[in-house]
Amino acid sequence: TAKLWDQPKYSSTNEWKIEQCHTRLGVPKNKMIVARNGFDPILFLLKASPETVRKKLHIPSNRPIVLYTGHLYDWKGVYILAETARSMPDVNFIFVGGTYYHRADFEKRYNDVLNIILVGQKPYQEIPLYLKAADILVLPNSAVSLNNPRFSVYTRHDTSPIKLFEYMASGVPIVASDLPSIREILNEKNAVLVKPDSPEDLQRGIEKILNDKQLAKSILEKALEDVKEYTWDKRAEKILGFINKKSG
Repeated sequence: TAKLWDQPKYSSTNEWKIEQCHTRLGVPKNKMIVARNGFDPILFLLKASPETVRKKLHIPSNRPIVLYTGHLYDWKGVYILAETARSMPDVNFIFVGGTYYHRADFEKRYNDVLNIILVGQKPYQEIPLYLKAADILVLPNSAVSLNNPRFSVYTRHDTSPIKLFEYMASGVPIVASDLPSIREILNEKNAVLVKPDSPEDLQRGIEKILNDKQLAKSILEKALEDVKEYTWDKRAEKILGFINKKSG
């Protein structure tokens, strides 16, 4: 009897999941392909300056802006980012996203940190504007989840954040946690990588970009170049090409 995977082919969003399917399930590697998540380049054809975008979004521009988009889950590292904000009062930290419940809890925890700005959930089409308004974009994923241990493995190895590719496409320098899941895309040439779960190291990474304009320019330009391979159209082409490729 033919095995289930003798004919079908499979795609996964990162290398770690390919290895897991092979070692745990016995799926042959030649039946699988890595097709990473991506972004829609049409949404990132913004010509407006950061100053213009800030005025449009009513974002204060009197200080540098560090911005995060996404849910306010603990494994996303948002509490680490908030602690960093506490230590950097001369920088505005903007959080875009989060359900009502999570925003209420977050506000309760950090209502004394005056440079944290929660703008809540926004229409998806507005996200590129918020990214453009920032001086630095942060992906502070934690290596653990205290609320749900299952997410500890997810954040270290499994996740393939769509916002990562959107950050890269925005033309704004990135600071990100140095985790295997993130390392599959980012490196020292297209981002500043920092120790996860360390507000101090996250602050170091942010200050590194704020104090070195040449570094900021270099990593954002490399990210813009690298992300060209991760459009949704290219992902679809890669999967279709793999499906139509003859075995053997």
